[in-house]
Amino acid sequence: EDKSLREMDGDTSERVTLDGCLQAFTKEEVLSAENEYRCSHCKVMARGKKKLDLWRLPKILIIQLKRFQYTRAYRDKIDTYVDYPLENLDLSRWTLCKDQKKNAAYDLYAVSCHGGGLGGGHYWAYAKNLLDKNWYNLNDSSVGKMSVDRVKTRDAYLLFYVRRDPVRKN
Repeated sequence: EDKSLREMDGDTSERVTLDGCLQAFTKEEVLSAENEYRCSHCKVMARGKKKLDLWRLPKILIIQLKRFQYTRAYRDKIDTYVDYPLENLDLSRWTLCKDQKKNAAYDLYAVSCHGGGLGGGHYWAYAKNLLDKNWYNLNDSSVGKMSVDRVKTRDAYLLFYVRRDPVRKN
């Protein structure tokens, strides 16, 4: 059984990667007993299965990391660090369409971040300037150049990737 980000957070031996998140996202899962259906052939109540797959890959890929958890008992923010690539995110193994596999490399160009908790927080972004190739911190009315080392953060909420041009490297 896959562990959620919440369960992994306390276990420092587990490394959470974007690849691992994609693996969990595309894994077949058995639906809960509340989602049973009546089989049209045998007329018995059965638990359904759900599986998500990628067929066509977009030019711009936006990945939302699950950062908020809501249950009947509580609500909480998930602040687990997820390691994501800055360059060459390869989605060829995640798409089922053979034609899409040959042009499936992506480069990160922006990150939307959230700091704080559910009761209050703040959003800011990091973006790569495509002209000078530098990363910038965009925080309310201020913009400043930043080190590429700071782009990977546990505050990442949305990851913005662009597919590499097959003729030239971005």
